[in-house]
Parts: sequence; structure tokens; C-alpha cells
Amino acid sequence: MKKKLIGFTAIVMTILISCNSAETKTDDKDTVVVQEKTKEVTTVYKTVEVAPIVRTKFVERYPAATDVQWVNYQDVPETVVDWDLTGQAPLDTMDYAANYKIDTTSFWSWYTSQGDWIYTVSTIYSAELPDAVNKTLQSQFPTYTITSIKKENDKNRTAYQVKMENGEDKMTALIDEKGNIMKKKGKVDGQKIKEKNL
Repeated sequence: MKKKLIGFTAIVMTILISCNSAETKTDDKDTVVVQEKTKEVTTVYKTVEVAPIVRTKFVERYPAATDVQWVNYQDVPETVVDWDLTGQAPLDTMDYAANYKIDTTSFWSWYTSQGDWIYTVSTIYSAELPDAVNKTLQSQFPTYTITSIKKENDKNRTAYQVKMENGEDKMTALIDEKGNIMKKKGKVDGQKIKEKNL
């Protein structure tokens, strides 16, 4: 009886071990690797393979990039960039986004399926803002506290998307390197505000 019990236990253990190892196997194409943490929510993405030309163009532009992960552009949340505020042309469903690091800074860059660079955004600290942008913030939003800053680059410009709040009032401004407010939107005294080319 003991031999039967030991034999049965061995069979059950073997089945459990093989089931467990089968569950832990993953296909690299489906491995979740990019995580974007926003407040208490963590958004998870699946990586995608991109054409060699896209990778080549990316490496030419960002040779120091590390931890590069590619996703479809539509999988990138609005917390990374406010497309309405940037004024970027709509992206195509074939476009890609790369999440990567240079030194300790995290970046997102968008590319077409042909390898053409479209746009790059990174989070920066207020100490990294140009003096002209700081002067605009101090004169136009003196009572607001900055909650986040995104540095945005495309072929035509560098701009800073600055999110701010003052109690219940919230404001996001897009400011160019010279300190000009290109757009702003938010809610002040319960009223929605949306202005551009100020």
C-alpha cells in the first residue's frame, strides 16, 4: 500500500511540475516589457517587432539609447503626451513608438514604418527649462505649482508641455524655447479654457 501511495504521489508531483513549467513559458513576441506608472495605475504594453530600417534609423539618431522597447503607437497612453496640445498630425496605425533610456532619462520616440522619425518626448525637471520658459511661467502662472514637464521635439521645434495646478484650478501650457505660449488648456474657476497661438 505504501508503494502505491508513493508511486501515486510521484505521478501527481510530475504532472504538477510539468503543468507549472508549461504555464511559465512565454513567447518573446508576447512578453510584456514596458510599464508606465502613473500615480497608482501601472499600464502594461506588449512589445512588437519593427522593420530593420526602423531600428537602423533609431540607432543612428539615438546611439546611446538603452532598454529599447517597441510598441504600436496607439498603445501609448495620453499621460505620455497630450496629442491635442502638441498639434501633431495624426499618426498612422502602422507607426511605432520606442520607449528607451539615455543615461537615467526615459524617452518615447515615434517612427513611421519606413523609419522616418516623427517626434520625441521626455520628462524633465524644472531646473532643465530654458530661462525664457521659466520667465513665462513666473509671469503668466505665478500662483501655479508645476506637476510635470515634458520636453517635446519634432522636425520643426522644441517645446515644453507644462502641467500645473493651483488648488482646484489645473492648466497645461505648451511653451516654445523662446518662452512663447503656443497653446494652453485647463480648468479655472470651474470653467474650461482652451487657447492657442497666444
